[in-house]
Amino acid sequence: MRPNAGVESMSTETGAIPETEAPPSPRSAGSGDRRRWGLPAMALPALSRLEWAGLLLPMLALTILALRDLGAPSLWRDEVSSVIFAKGSLGDLLTIIGRDRAEVGLANMATYYLILHFWLMVGETEARIRLLSVIFGVLSVVPVYFIARRLAGWVAGALAASLFVLIPYVIHYSQEARGYSLAMLMAGGMTWLVLIGLDRRERIWPWLAYGLIGALGLYVHFFMALVVAAHGLWLLVTRQVPPLRSSVAAVAPLAIAAAPIPFIIVEFGGEHEWIPPLTAARAYVGLEKLIGGAVPIIVISSLMVAGAILWRRDRRFWLLVASVLVPILGAVAISIVKPMFIPRYLIMVLPALALVAGLAIVRLEPLVARAATAVAVIVMLLVGLPSAYFTTTDINWRAAGRWMAEEVETGDHVVMVSWRDSPLEYYFLRFDPPAVPQRLRERDALAADVDGRIWLALTGMQPPEASEKLELFLPRYRVEEARRFGRRAQLFLLVPLGSSPAVAEAATLLPSAGPSPGLEGR
Repeated sequence: MRPNAGVESMSTETGAIPETEAPPSPRSAGSGDRRRWGLPAMALPALSRLEWAGLLLPMLALTILALRDLGAPSLWRDEVSSVIFAKGSLGDLLTIIGRDRAEVGLANMATYYLILHFWLMVGETEARIRLLSVIFGVLSVVPVYFIARRLAGWVAGALAASLFVLIPYVIHYSQEARGYSLAMLMAGGMTWLVLIGLDRRERIWPWLAYGLIGALGLYVHFFMALVVAAHGLWLLVTRQVPPLRSSVAAVAPLAIAAAPIPFIIVEFGGEHEWIPPLTAARAYVGLEKLIGGAVPIIVISSLMVAGAILWRRDRRFWLLVASVLVPILGAVAISIVKPMFIPRYLIMVLPALALVAGLAIVRLEPLVARAATAVAVIVMLLVGLPSAYFTTTDINWRAAGRWMAEEVETGDHVVMVSWRDSPLEYYFLRFDPPAVPQRLRERDALAADVDGRIWLALTGMQPPEASEKLELFLPRYRVEEARRFGRRAQLFLLVPLGSSPAVAEAATLLPSAGPSPGLEGR
């Protein structure tokens, strides 16, 4: 059987040559040595200088965009959770069933936490922690480029890669200390491996690599299962299921990794009660955030339709369409039973989305229409670029933790009214305080006299609501000092009444509604 038997050949309209038929190049020297040692020949062909530019320039662009103000905002709650969980013991991090949620979090991002565990050796500043996500995001450009190059040449690869790096969600989640950029990298890489495996049907290694990456991907985010479903559905519909041993190599790791997931869902199925029920309006708003706005939705949808017409005879294009639509429709179907439709949970569709748009553009005729459309789409994405730096949190936890660490005294207590206050504790401890206040429940602080000062953290509240909460403490305490660390973050230092003369009325110490000067955030 020919290496690419069963795979539709390149359309002569593109003028592209399948990589499996490319003549040997001096720059690919060493492939014979790999074969002699039984290692797989690399899927990366030799590249000309223009082809290297088509790959490296988008990677450089995303690097620059993702490094912008990388360390400026303090870590928000979910990022702090990533760091705290990554510091768990290696034994706990490698556990899936019976995982200690208080120590290493849910298994949903277990792969990312494990990698971050070792990455923290680089350092624990905000920029260094987030740099891991930047690396994953930039590497995601590689499969996007080579998939498009395989289907339509290096110009298509450069265009698809350029569109990908300008999607606001790609930039934003390449800056966040969570596993979403890793999910993009794995989704793009798995799609690439499907195409390589079909071109080299006699080789088992692409399918084994697919299975191993997919197995790890399931524990980057459970929705990676929808990417696997898209690939599997496409293989079945197009009747391109790989040979038995290749199928086993792909399915076995996935099956082993997926086996515990039903038990995890049963045990922790109520962890996402904060997600509201899905409605048509919520679904549309979610897609707007994912793709970059209302205009990009219209443009990308139009390009998908155009691509479906122009590429209708090439089944590989439909693999990319499936990699976009199946996860989205799957998330909608899941949300009918259990609301789970959150835009960032679907970030793994963005590599395929950029590919669909880029491949549609390169098939447009005449050349003027192709060039004009490419420029218009790139300009559209550039206009929306500021939205990539949207504010995940408007609270300067770093400044709050520093102030508390500088002023804390032995015998102090702390009352955190909201469960969202975990970053305050993280930053407080990071500044090596001379003493650690005792955690006190709100009702205990209100029910009896407390010997010592109280740090009262009120976050996630508008000033009127925070004032009402503070008034509950005023019969027993006076406000020694109050500071504001964002629009909805206030920290009060309370002293029991009678311990020292009152220096001011508590109401006069309440901060104004405006943000504090120099607030770091985005």
